[in-house]
Parts: sequence; structure tokens; C-alpha cells
Amino acid sequence: MTSSVAFVPDTAFLHADDVPGKIKGTPERLPDGERPLPRFCGAAYEQTDHITGRATFRLRYTSAGAPAESTPKAEVYQEILVYRETASEAFMTALRAAVTGCASQNDEAGVPVANIMRGDVGAGAESALIEQTRPATDEKGNPVGDGSTQSKFCAVVRVGDAIAFLAVLGWESTSADRGDAVALGRKAAERLAAWKH
Repeated sequence: MTSSVAFVPDTAFLHADDVPGKIKGTPERLPDGERPLPRFCGAAYEQTDHITGRATFRLRYTSAGAPAESTPKAEVYQEILVYRETASEAFMTALRAAVTGCASQNDEAGVPVANIMRGDVGAGAESALIEQTRPATDEKGNPVGDGSTQSKFCAVVRVGDAIAFLAVLGWESTSADRGDAVALGRKAAERLAAWKH
């Protein structure tokens, strides 16, 4: 971090009316460093020496039309990173290289994870959509063992010198929805642009 630290306001993050269903509970700003960005075979893509501002929000939402007492459909971790000069562009280039150079890896628990670039979300100056799949587990975290998989998505958008990095996770043992990840990435780009311009 440098002496010119950029504060990231709550308004720069997704709002309650941006999610496909309804917000479950209250969106929460997390302490710095509590939710690191995904690792892709240990590749250093974050450009950490050039970050001038960083903040993370967590929110949960229900399916569209679901009753208020419904369990969440998904959980979203949204990280906003602000960079010096052209480092945000370097971030996107390094991120794509990290994902394409790491088709498969094991997570901290030794579970195999596949990393797949799925194009972009059509927002911001540039964007990326990443799918991570792993063997499916039941609600207790035990392997299902039938060859099925679970997916989570990362929607990443750049607006000027800032990056919005969304990790969209299905609730408990469910997969995340690709369409939700794309829509949320586009909304995140709009919120980021409204803050930066």
C-alpha cells in the first residue's frame, strides 16, 4: 500500500436490488485479508505492489420469487481493488494467464479442482468469467461419488484503474448459477463506473 490509499465506499459494491432474488441478511464488509482471491497453481497475478485501495463485501441472496424464509441460493464475495497507473490492465492479463496455465489443481484439502475460462461478462473496459468445478459433495461435505460436479464462478471486471472480483458460490452443496454470475458481474461494473466517474 502507498501513502495515497483509496477508500472504497459501500456504494461501490453490489446493492440489494442488483441480485436476482432478495438479499438474505445484511451485506457485510469483511476485514482486510479475510477472503483472499482464488489461487491458480500459485501464480502471482494480483499485482499487490501496485494496489492503492482494497475492500471486500459478502452477501447472500435467495432465488427470484422465493419466500423470505427460504435458504439462500448463493453467496457472493465481492472484492474491489484499486491500482496505480496501468496495473489494473496487468492484473487482467496476469489473471487470464494464471487460469489458462492452471487447468487443474488440488485445493487445500487435496480435492481436485478444474479451472476453465468461460469468456467474459460483456461489461467494463474488459472482463473475464471463470468456472471452477470439483467433485460433488452432500450437505455434510462428504463426496457423492457418482461422478457429478459442483461449480462456482468468478466474474471479474475492470473499470479504469479498478477491478471488481466476484466469487459466486452455490449455497452449501449446490452449484452456482452461471447466468447469475454474468448478471452480477455486469451490475458490479455499473456500480464501479458510477463510483469512479
